[in-house]
Amino acid sequence: MHHPSSPVDKRRKFDPDASLVLVGIRGCGKRSLGFVAATALKRRFITEDHYFKEVTSYTRHEYLKRFGSQEFQKRDIEILKTMLDNHRSGCVIECGLGSLTRPVQEHLRQYSATNPIVYIVRDMDRIQSLLGLEDQSVKLLCEGDPLHRTCSNFEFYNVEDRSSISAVNDEGSPDRRCVDYSFKLKEAKEDFTRFVRFVTGMDVGHTSYDSPFVLLETPPELRSFTHAIFVRSSDLIEGAVKLPELESGGDAIELCVDRWGPEMTPILSKQVSLLRRNARTPIIISIDKSATGIAKGGLSSAEVDDIYVSIAEHALRLAVEYLAVDLGLERPQIREIIRTRGMTKIIGQRIFEPTEPETWESEQCFSLYLEAEKLGCQLVRFLRVATTRDDNAAVAKFTNKVQSLPGEHPPAIAYNIGSLGRTSQVFNSILTSVTHPAIERTRDNVHDPQITSRDAVKALFQSYVLDPLQFFILGGNVAYSLSPAMHNAAFRHCGMSHTYTIPDSPSLAIVDRLGRDSHFGGSSVVQPWRVQLSHKLAAKSRHVEAIGAINTIMPLRARADGTMFPLQEQASRRNQAGPVLGWYGENTDWVGIMTCINHNLSPRNAISPLKTTGLVIGAGGMARAAVYAMLRLGCRKIFIYNRTLSRAESVARHFNSWAASQVELTEVVYVLKSLKDEWPVDVCPPCMIASCVPADPDLDEPPANFEMPMQWLGSPTGGVVLEVRTLGEWQIHVID
Repeated sequence: MHHPSSPVDKRRKFDPDASLVLVGIRGCGKRSLGFVAATALKRRFITEDHYFKEVTSYTRHEYLKRFGSQEFQKRDIEILKTMLDNHRSGCVIECGLGSLTRPVQEHLRQYSATNPIVYIVRDMDRIQSLLGLEDQSVKLLCEGDPLHRTCSNFEFYNVEDRSSISAVNDEGSPDRRCVDYSFKLKEAKEDFTRFVRFVTGMDVGHTSYDSPFVLLETPPELRSFTHAIFVRSSDLIEGAVKLPELESGGDAIELCVDRWGPEMTPILSKQVSLLRRNARTPIIISIDKSATGIAKGGLSSAEVDDIYVSIAEHALRLAVEYLAVDLGLERPQIREIIRTRGMTKIIGQRIFEPTEPETWESEQCFSLYLEAEKLGCQLVRFLRVATTRDDNAAVAKFTNKVQSLPGEHPPAIAYNIGSLGRTSQVFNSILTSVTHPAIERTRDNVHDPQITSRDAVKALFQSYVLDPLQFFILGGNVAYSLSPAMHNAAFRHCGMSHTYTIPDSPSLAIVDRLGRDSHFGGSSVVQPWRVQLSHKLAAKSRHVEAIGAINTIMPLRARADGTMFPLQEQASRRNQAGPVLGWYGENTDWVGIMTCINHNLSPRNAISPLKTTGLVIGAGGMARAAVYAMLRLGCRKIFIYNRTLSRAESVARHFNSWAASQVELTEVVYVLKSLKDEWPVDVCPPCMIASCVPADPDLDEPPANFEMPMQWLGSPTGGVVLEVRTLGEWQIHVID
């Protein structure tokens, strides 16, 4: 096998605009994923085939036929190198067959010092089926493909898209008559978009101090009482996990690698992709040295550590959000892992067995925390197998000692494991490992969690750490609202003791009464109170500033001395009662609308700032949220229609003024004056439409039986239509 003359650069720190390169064999999905990445990153997409023709005026096949194999291979390598060197920034680059040659792989290894290079992997059986390959061809590809790991610094396993599978005919070709055809690669689009945004740093470093109550914007280590669902690699291999059910029950997923061997490299890559797709939460990778088999083969401790490091290095290639690293490794090994972590956060970890001399009270334990911080760990996790219940009091003292340190320090995760340690697991506030009903593990392991997230949350309420709060819905026509039933079901599912009800005598006067109730938790707000209550706010999020409407108020609580907690601390105390000093206003409608559009918009309609058009019907608070959601998705041409023209013009002025305050934006919202208007000829028909017509509209709104003019439904690639009906809450229906 060919051994590289120079190693791939592992630092994984790049300029924000560094071009992203995709490598892999034919049929792995580079072209489709490259288009997805270019759209997500708002970059130019360059393919090797297109660039070859641009330089030579011949297709690759034409050039091969005209000049012969030897000249073609020489020219192909030259052009591929030139393509890479001339486009080092602002692009997504797809490398073709040239990446299988040694000269190009050597060039890519050097290129990796400044650019992210992603190796795309796919099931070989699927590639063989798609390309109709003979077994001998498959064998050659299987031998050559893994060499891409030697010239790349990231890896993405392209798991089969369920929407793609359903959109093929009996011969395996795309079936355009299939109702799912327009949604082809929808799941892959979402997965790879998140991946490339993380790799390039687009989603890293964003703080939530202006909107601390929005969970989407706050990492789990900055929230209170967060949980990570613990899954072993062997669980996934043995089919012991119902993957779709993992979408709830935790704030993150911890994948513990408990098997290893040469065949496990692609298996681990696939497992991470499967968890990403089903859970859609941050992923932690940890390594169980005692269970992987690497410590049982007569190897020296140094050899075992080397294998451990190789697993950790592969985890970094997968761009997971967190990697737990054993602090028992040699210090140079830990420093190298931290140096090459990229955007992954390193959790310095130590698991203390009962036979080890270190205790929670010992100075060695505290010194190890300080050493982990000095090494550069972003978080520190200490676990100890409990032998008595007194160990739970001891770990609480250790946690208090860490928290009393002056200044900022890495968050500490510290609790006891085993049945006697469950109390400390409940009270640990950051990323406690939990199990899940969807995991049907047959073997017991003392290190594995025994409680679920629901168990832990219920225990926090039963021990009075968290308080049962009262939530409401305020506004007109809320008697038939489904919000109480939905929220109360969610509270029960999560183990919370809160209640959500409709006030007996809804009026603005009730707000003042709620302000005197220390157990008031917050309220949904619907028309016509959104404007009136907005004047009573002590603070509001940047989203409310941009939208100009609220749909949620939350209490801002006071300390014992009567002063108000800072906003970030308010968010961490959201499940605790206390005196109310004021209201915080938030708008979450845009999150639901944005998520729905993003989840259901097909790759064919990937949002482009220059081409994509949106349409919003209505001019109320929900319409404003829809406009904002489309802007956040990257749409820069949004049309709005309302029966009363002046209200539509007011919404347009509001958002165009907001856009002018953003450096890169100008006019973004335009008004359609009449239902009889033809769609403007100089813009594309809308591929996303939000009908924000209330069920009981006032005279200014379009009627509830509003019919969309056919001339506004001319998108040749279809799209998403959201019907947002407001009757105490809103509902979204997706139509293609």
